[in-house]
Amino acid sequence: MELKKNLPLTLCLLALFLFTAVLAGCGTAPQDSSAPTDKQAATPSSDKSSDSEPVLKDLLGKGKAISEMSFDCETQVGEQKILVKTWMKGEKLRNEVESPEADGKIINIIDNAAGVVYVYQPEQKMATKMDISMAQQDGSSSPQEDLEAMNPEKMKYVGKDTIDGKRCLVYEITEDNVGTSKVWLWEENGIPLRMEVISDGEKMVMEYRNIKVGGIPDSMFELPAGTQIMEFNMPTMPTP
Repeated sequence: MELKKNLPLTLCLLALFLFTAVLAGCGTAPQDSSAPTDKQAATPSSDKSSDSEPVLKDLLGKGKAISEMSFDCETQVGEQKILVKTWMKGEKLRNEVESPEADGKIINIIDNAAGVVYVYQPEQKMATKMDISMAQQDGSSSPQEDLEAMNPEKMKYVGKDTIDGKRCLVYEITEDNVGTSKVWLWEENGIPLRMEVISDGEKMVMEYRNIKVGGIPDSMFELPAGTQIMEFNMPTMPTP
């Protein structure tokens, strides 16, 4: 699993691109009454009596089938925390992140069907429009992309846990030449709730919160009236 990078030109999909595409998910299973119910994930119990493989495949399928949702994603690397708010509906995605460098919030609106990305700065009422190919990179921008990249054959069931009142099945992921990782899969719909990665001795944690499935208005993917839009085209390099 490779670490996600920042997009160019202040396309701040920061938290969603800090983790590998393999990490994502949380699913539920019946849990012991002694399991913690606070928001901090605890050490999973070691009850492995159930046949987890069919459950895992079912959970991954549930998560992949969701095409309309909103969520907050908090990523922590060392002492640094980044919070990204995301809305997705079909081929469209919007995320928001506070950017001290830009003196306020950065909003990214991605329309995969139209092949365009808008980087909107509300404080300036300006947006930069670019071709989506200029923003593409390895990584993922949604739980569904993370789930698509997961290989059930490399996921080992290690126990049960509860995050923010939601019961989860916990899996370890093993990949060649990559650090260790762990994911929490939410049984209700297969949406990621927590993932951890240890790479080169550094621990990274990502959590999905305030998850809402469905009910996303089309207006979330539109720029406000009066927004000044600037086209950005990559300069053409002279032919030697």
